[in-house]
Amino acid sequence: MLNAGYCDGKWLLYENGVDTSMRTLQAVFAAILVVILAINIVAIGLSMAFSITFLRLEFYDGVFQKAQFYDQIRQWLFNRVSTELPNGQEALPYLEKAMTEDWLREEALLLGGHLFNFLKGQSDQLPIIPLYKLFDRLTDYMTPAQLENRDKIINYWFGPMPERVRFQDILSVDFFWAVRQFVMFFKWLPWWAAGIFLILAGILVAVLRGVKQSLIWIGVSTASAGGVMLELSLTAKWMLFGNGVISRLASSLVLLRFPSQAIELLMRTCVQHFLLRMDLMALSLFLIGAALITFCNFSGKLTVIK
Repeated sequence: MLNAGYCDGKWLLYENGVDTSMRTLQAVFAAILVVILAINIVAIGLSMAFSITFLRLEFYDGVFQKAQFYDQIRQWLFNRVSTELPNGQEALPYLEKAMTEDWLREEALLLGGHLFNFLKGQSDQLPIIPLYKLFDRLTDYMTPAQLENRDKIINYWFGPMPERVRFQDILSVDFFWAVRQFVMFFKWLPWWAAGIFLILAGILVAVLRGVKQSLIWIGVSTASAGGVMLELSLTAKWMLFGNGVISRLASSLVLLRFPSQAIELLMRTCVQHFLLRMDLMALSLFLIGAALITFCNFSGKLTVIK
């Protein structure tokens, strides 16, 4: 019921004892909070999707296996040895036996684990590529006569080669530290976004002066965020797969005569795996939002203030 009151030379309207202008201000503020919450939840979803993919070694292992990239690396190494080393053709039969795909994958995971420890701040030492392990494997396939001159044979096949290669001998140390800062940022981004979400949710409860009604609006924000993430995923698929962006990017990244088709397949598989997890995250957010709305006795009419 609306009532009128005169105060300080002005007529004010009241509804059940509450100034309607104040209710309007609260409604506008609550609506703004709901929009900001939705954006914040999108940030949480995207950062979590990034964290469970690109910041996990298991993700790369799955992608490499799906794209058969371990075998591509193996064949590429064999080609480099046979074409670029003077005596590489003689070493190739032994190398093919020693460097199996399973062994290469095992060593790559071990090396990748050490690299991720550095990038995630769990270690300050860059890993070392242990070439001596390959030399030891080659020893297992040498004849007794070759074993007596093991070091000379390996030097004859591959030339003077160190038994260990440091990562900083391949790329600048500054590059790895820059990547580390990037990884550390995304490692903590979901937690920062979650903290902001709690603060915004608390403000929304204070504005609406009711937990149940606030949960309804949080549910709306969550469901909306899930819808936005699905739209972003569809847009990314259209841009990357429909316009040949990945093919052009793979062609521009061909290094050291590595097959561009292998790089393109790897990139496609990587993006597909990421977008799949992004879709699952978006669907989860949508269902969580719908559940909040349903279980808070949503009646079909959203009233901002009780």
